[in-house]
Amino acid sequence: MLKKTFIFILFTFSVLTVWAQKANIRGVVTDTVEKRKLENSAILLIRSSDSAMVKTTRADRNGKFELKNLSAGDYKILISYPKMADYIRNLRISDTSNIVLGDVNMELKSKVLKEVVIQATKSAVRMKGDTLVFQADSFAVRANANVQELLKRLPGIEVDKSGTIKAQGKMVKTVLVDGDEFFGDDPLLATKYLKANAVEEIQVYDKKSKSADLTGIDDGIKNKTINIKLKDNAKNGYLATIDLNTNVSDLGDYGGMAGIFKNKLKAAIYGNYSNLNNESKINNSMRKLKGEEYDLIEVGDDGSSIMYVSGDDDEDYIAASGGLPNNFGIGAYYADKFSKDKMGLKLNFKSFDNNNVNLTTTNSQELLPNETKFFSSGRTANNANVAGESVKGTFNYNTDAKSILKISFGASRNRNENTAVGGNETRGDNGIFISQNKQENTGNGHSDIFNGNINWSRKFEKKGRTISIDLQPESQNSNSTENSTNRTVYFNASGDSIRVENTDLRKKNTGKQNSIGMRVNYTDRLTKRWTFETGYSFKTISSGSNRLVFDNIASNPKKIDSLSNDFKFINFSNVGKMIWQYSYENFSISSGLEATQTNFELKDLDKQTDFERSYLNLSPRTNLLYKINNSNTLAVNYNGYMQQPSIDQLQPVRQINTPLYQIIGNSALRPSFTNSFGLSYNSFQFNSDQYISAYFNYGFTNNAIVSTELVDDFNKRISSFINANGNNSISGNLSYSKGFSKSHLRFGIDVGFNRSNTIAIINATQNKAANTQYNLRGSLNYYTQQIEFSYIPSASVMTGKSSIGEINDGRSLTHNHEISGTVQLPFNAEFNTSFSLSFRPANASFGQDLNTAIWNSYLSAKLLKSEALEIKLSVTDILNQKIGYNRFVGGNVTSEDTFSYIPRYVLIGLNWNLSGNFIKKTTER
Repeated sequence: MLKKTFIFILFTFSVLTVWAQKANIRGVVTDTVEKRKLENSAILLIRSSDSAMVKTTRADRNGKFELKNLSAGDYKILISYPKMADYIRNLRISDTSNIVLGDVNMELKSKVLKEVVIQATKSAVRMKGDTLVFQADSFAVRANANVQELLKRLPGIEVDKSGTIKAQGKMVKTVLVDGDEFFGDDPLLATKYLKANAVEEIQVYDKKSKSADLTGIDDGIKNKTINIKLKDNAKNGYLATIDLNTNVSDLGDYGGMAGIFKNKLKAAIYGNYSNLNNESKINNSMRKLKGEEYDLIEVGDDGSSIMYVSGDDDEDYIAASGGLPNNFGIGAYYADKFSKDKMGLKLNFKSFDNNNVNLTTTNSQELLPNETKFFSSGRTANNANVAGESVKGTFNYNTDAKSILKISFGASRNRNENTAVGGNETRGDNGIFISQNKQENTGNGHSDIFNGNINWSRKFEKKGRTISIDLQPESQNSNSTENSTNRTVYFNASGDSIRVENTDLRKKNTGKQNSIGMRVNYTDRLTKRWTFETGYSFKTISSGSNRLVFDNIASNPKKIDSLSNDFKFINFSNVGKMIWQYSYENFSISSGLEATQTNFELKDLDKQTDFERSYLNLSPRTNLLYKINNSNTLAVNYNGYMQQPSIDQLQPVRQINTPLYQIIGNSALRPSFTNSFGLSYNSFQFNSDQYISAYFNYGFTNNAIVSTELVDDFNKRISSFINANGNNSISGNLSYSKGFSKSHLRFGIDVGFNRSNTIAIINATQNKAANTQYNLRGSLNYYTQQIEFSYIPSASVMTGKSSIGEINDGRSLTHNHEISGTVQLPFNAEFNTSFSLSFRPANASFGQDLNTAIWNSYLSAKLLKSEALEIKLSVTDILNQKIGYNRFVGGNVTSEDTFSYIPRYVLIGLNWNLSGNFIKKTTER
């Protein structure tokens, strides 16, 4: 059905195009000197009135090309080929024109330069290989406009109010300046602070993964990337920003940053403080400043599940649903290249102190196989703090024209404190108490982390032959203490208390882990069409975990041997892989297998027992890519992977915070194997600014590791794990987007669905849960220099079914409407208003509608001739309808949660942006 839909859509658009256009252009591209036919020459037809690209194609192996079904009008035809000067010619076409250009003779650029023949104008849009190039000066923007405003004028590129960029329907995650990171690769920095009149070209392309870029073997990983090419006299500059927002009482969002870039040198310092729900804009901008990324050598379960692990780029992030934040951070960034770009250094330092206070409540209903229902409610007050410092860096050294040495490292020291006070209670069908629980936990800890990677890679003279070697040392140490008090009361059928359990525990945890890994990859192009890749990795891990638990109820704290433990973990893994790739013209297929052999030993030093295990993981993969033409691609992929049970699932470290929940391991667990299939289609017609994409995914797991629970009459749970079949998922999506440059309009529509089937065991009864979601989303955007408007409606229908029974019908509906508009007013003023309308109608589980209308607005004015100073008055949640509330309906479980939030507030803001490109004053475009 999906295939038929694709064919129907393509056929419909093809037919419409044929009906609307009639004229044709034909020709042959030839080298003037050697008289050879120039295969794959890029041919572009550009409308003279607005410089918009109308049609493009490439010459075949005989140099021939043809542009069909063209509307009447005045055009320019541009033909380009590497090392050749561009051929440009003006054409006037009628509805019945049949223009034969004959031989188009291309001149070498070197010859053209020697003859001092200069082409005065450049095409507004052109293809350069697989890169789409926009000539910046061909698109009019206001004086002092930044790069964001320039991007909004380019066909096929969208920029929303938060600065998020989409190109050809895909999210742009990386923005480079002259091919290098600009204070990291965050799109916000370069596009917000660089001026449009400093830009020569905007280049849009799909950036390959580091592995694919080195080996040439497609792994299916591509990131949409924009490269901003600066004019020659704008290579040096500076930028600074101060952003101050306050309600003149208790709320504030403050940040500042200063940076300088000079040729290859980039340096910046920044700081921020915020106690609003939104992150500081400065902190968000600078979050991605880091050393060079590298691929970790991963070997599956490495034992880290038994100890505290942290240290990624988001170590300063508190994962909380809602809450009242108080965040502070400072940092610095430095990057430069030396010795004629043979050497490069990047350094990033960050210090942070983030706090979150949150009051949450939960109400849930659960149906058991014997039709018993439990009604549970809980309330928790939580105060969490994370703080620390980190430094990351990368040193690059191009040892020769074909080899590069990269040394990357990261080190951090993190501290955390947490206090949680709460309780929960469970009632039966008759409303009588079954159990009550009150608990208080306080704890603190710290960790020291180091990780590094030394990589040497080389591309040989023979095309396609490469070698890459990695060495990765890692070290982690952690310490924590925790005090936990708990009081649990049990009731009989009459609601009378029959038993009380009190615990008062003090826990001390220490952990350490050291590992070393090595990886060697080799690729070779065996023939014109066949490429081969092989690799070997190993990793050895040695770690220890010591947990001491004391009973504080006694007059003298006494160690509890049954809860204390001292583990040592040793792991050694070998990984081998082999991949073949076949390429022919626009078609490529790669297929291979990765095998991981692991031995690990878990020693309980207290009980003098050992737990050993050896296993083999197999991960096959196949990727197929068919590039129908420059604008249409079809991809098919398959991945299979094994998942071993974790140590916690095999032999869990017994932990008790509440008597109502325990875990028991299952040493007989077998590994699971997941099969994942994917199909995707993408089409972008940049001449008509039209984008179509579709994907379909399906996966299933054999011997899935699933949970099994025994729930008694007091809602006390004993959890374990078994292997079972029946877990699978299916999802699909179809997207269409169309832009109308003359009308300044763009609209789009997305239709999607996903369904998951999972297996669990409850009281020895198998529960098959099926959750399905259908999504529909539209978008309409209008943009001029004076007005911006966007409307994004969306709807979602969710159903949940359970084989052991359902609470009501398990169905829910939501629909949302995002409306935003911005108007440019006299005296450099700007007014924005936005509405976020959310509708959650009543359903069988929740009898009340849950509708909110969040209305935000601001009025700002830019001062000074450079418009560098901005004052702003903003109001968030004008109608004061924001609520901290979520609800869920799914099969045999329903739940609703509340959390802390910041209600309506008014901010007065002052923003000062200073940037200079050291360029001569240019005429406004």
